Order: sequence, then structure tokens, then C-alpha cells
Amino acid sequence: MRLLTDSNLARARYAEILEHFAEGSVYHTPAWLRVWEDLGAELAFVEVDAETMVPFVCKGAGALRRAYSLPFDTYGGPVTARSNGPVSFEGIIERLDSPSVRVADFGAVVASRNGALRPVATHIVDLGGGYDAAARNYTDANRRNIRQAVDHGVRVAAVSQHAVTRDFYRLHLQTVKRHGARPLPMAFFESVYARLVSAGAATFYLAFHQDRVVAGNLVLRHRDRSYDWMWVYDDRMAPLRATNLMLDHAIRDEAGRGSRELNLGASPNDRLGSVRFKQSFGARPFTYAVYTHTGPLVAAARRVWLGVGRIGARIRSASS
Repeated sequence: MRLLTDSNLARARYAEILEHFAEGSVYHTPAWLRVWEDLGAELAFVEVDAETMVPFVCKGAGALRRAYSLPFDTYGGPVTARSNGPVSFEGIIERLDSPSVRVADFGAVVASRNGALRPVATHIVDLGGGYDAAARNYTDANRRNIRQAVDHGVRVAAVSQHAVTRDFYRLHLQTVKRHGARPLPMAFFESVYARLVSAGAATFYLAFHQDRVVAGNLVLRHRDRSYDWMWVYDDRMAPLRATNLMLDHAIRDEAGRGSRELNLGASPNDRLGSVRFKQSFGARPFTYAVYTHTGPLVAAARRVWLGVGRIGARIRSASS
């Protein structure tokens, strides 16, 4: 293995391998990497062998430096033209100048000696038979919720103007606040719009009720795989069931584009409501792995942040 500096030559080599990687996702693409560059992150590439590379987004410096094989554990990891592995997680750590390293292994090509593996589940809607076949797997309750949204006059439309992402961002702030999570900056959504929407790799949707924006959805895609990466909503408007209609709209659109699956994202075990919501669309669980090596200072900072988040959640719960 060797660490490649971020250069035009390294990027060209990476793009060449990606072209022959059947399991490649939107999270592997150069356009997605550039989104994080726009936010000030550094890129690094670990070359495992002549046919395998692992792209990393790096943040921070010194003891707080973190390297992600793509942020948010979103199905990144090694890009390889080989049919088998494994790729050594410990070997990757040795090559990176970073105390903390995370590698998402959606293709099951990574191995570790030190028990760093953490299993994660995502939920995927099968679109291989088209929209009608997918919709037959909806639960009866979900069908009622979708009809209820239509009866309430909710309508869903793709965002066609860059400025409208501000409405999406406003709902994003409301959504993450409810969970005590850290929001993404507006610059992230602006970069996604600029780099991915124009290339046909992303679509922002907004749900309207009486000309008021009540929910939003961000769908990403690459080749024949689609990813419902983020839905946001005004919880005061929850009885409108706009999110149900919005996701049904995404399933119809992605099936129409020829996608064979729509990935609804990671499903933490402690968020059973989210899991049930995804299952109501016929989504089935798929388990993959995340390998983690965390430096002591980063671990301490994370504990403090989680503690602050829990306290904030209790305060919001007590005041509601």
C-alpha cells in the first residue's frame, strides 16, 4: 500500500479504476469528492494495489485529524477492479497520517485483525420490476397515508432554481435540531446543487401545501442505483403525510429512470420509527460494515458532543 498525494495523476488513476468497479456508488464519484473539497476538506488516496484505491476525505489537523472513506458511513470504501479482497484496515491506518480513520465497506472487501468492525444496516427498495411492482409491497397504512397527503392538497415538485435550496436548508436545520445532531452548512447543499444536479446525479424535491414548503427530499444516483440520502420536514405539518407522498414520488421517478434499487439510508437500531417507515415502502434490510479507529482526543471530543446533544434533547422534550 502507499499514500498518494492529491494530484491530477492520482485522480485520473482513481477515475479509471472507478469506471471498472461494478459496485461503484455516487459516493465514490469525483463529483461527490469535490463537494467536500468545496467545504474545505482535503482529499487523500490510498493505493492498495494496481487495481484498488480507497478515497478519503480528511478534516482537522494534528490529534484531531480524521480520515473518512467517505463521510456519514455512506457506502463508500475501496474502489477495485478485482473480484475479491481483502483490503487490510490496519494497512490503511498505517498509510494515513491521521489518528482517526473510518472506512465504510459496502462491498465486503475489507478485513481487520483488531475487531474494529461495526455492523450497520440500511434499507433498500427493489425497483427491478418498475414502480407498480414496488408499490405492491407498500403496507396498507402507507397507501392510506399517501392518499391522505393527496387529499390534503400536498404536491411534490423537483427544485428547478438554485435559490430554492434555502427552503430545503431551513427544514434541514429544523430536522437535525429535533435529534440533537449537527447540521450541514448551507454551502454543502449549494455545492451538491451545482455539482450533482446539473450532471443528473441528484434531485432536490420540495413538498408544498397551500404554497408553503412543508418537506424536502434529496435523492442521489449513479448508474442504476439511487439513494434517498436525506428527507427533511416541518414536524408541525406531520399530519399532512407529506413525507410519505414525497418518498412515493422518488420511487416512481427513480424507477422511471431505470434504477434497479432505491437505498433509503442507514437505519440505527435505536430509531425503530425510521425503520418501520422504510419498511412500509417494502424496503428490506441490507447489512454492511464500518471499520473504525478513533484517536483518544477525537473520542473525548465526541463524548462531550454527544453529552451536550442529549442534554439539549432533554431540555427540548421537557419544554414541549
